[in-house]
Amino acid sequence: MNERQTRLEQINAELANRGLKPLRKLGDNSEGEIEVLRIVEIFDHSKRFFTDVKFAVAFPGGNPGEFTVRFNANGEVSDGAVIVVLVNGLYAIVKQWRLPLGQWTYEVPRGFGDKIDKAHIAGNLGTIQIGDLPLGTLVRELGEEVMKTCQIDSVTHLGNVAENSGTSAIAPSYFLVQLQVDESQLQAKLKGSESEHLKVYLWNQAELDRQIGQRIADNHSIVALSLASRYIERLPRRKRSKR
Repeated sequence: MNERQTRLEQINAELANRGLKPLRKLGDNSEGEIEVLRIVEIFDHSKRFFTDVKFAVAFPGGNPGEFTVRFNANGEVSDGAVIVVLVNGLYAIVKQWRLPLGQWTYEVPRGFGDKIDKAHIAGNLGTIQIGDLPLGTLVRELGEEVMKTCQIDSVTHLGNVAENSGTSAIAPSYFLVQLQVDESQLQAKLKGSESEHLKVYLWNQAELDRQIGQRIADNHSIVALSLASRYIERLPRRKRSKR
């Protein structure tokens, strides 16, 4: 076993001990790549969500330096999921407070490991492994009465997209999920929420198009909607009852 392979295995063993995904390769500074030499320090200050790893590196040409890479806290298992959800043909958009921005945002659902509760979700999942999709967001906001009749019509894996290729080793999975729920239950929930602070909105295509780049202004949502647009027209359709 050569020195480079040994070095890569040692680094990946240390990452694995912390539940982090392995490096695919070290890089080769003689080929114009940033080459990883060793781990200098691991920062666990926010390890519930992410871990920062400082590597000693050789830059192209051989100059030494350091490079810090952000990993999801449990990236060896999953980098999380971002999903475009169609509820009875309408886009589910989540309104939530984002502390880093200091404002309310409008986004497609995303998260790490919200499990589908089979007591509340009645669809036939078949062999699709979607236990880590953040559909729990809809269960919480639309309510169990709406979601308990949910039928999952289709799930499309849209791919994995790098969150920030310059600083992070994070590439969440993107999905398009089509749900059908009882229309009377849905309307009752929406009507009953007019005086509440409703956090999930159902937008049609025209409203969605108007809001991209306006209220919808985060890269996760825009990437997800862009990927989903290639598939939505091919999905099986059901007629929605008139409002």
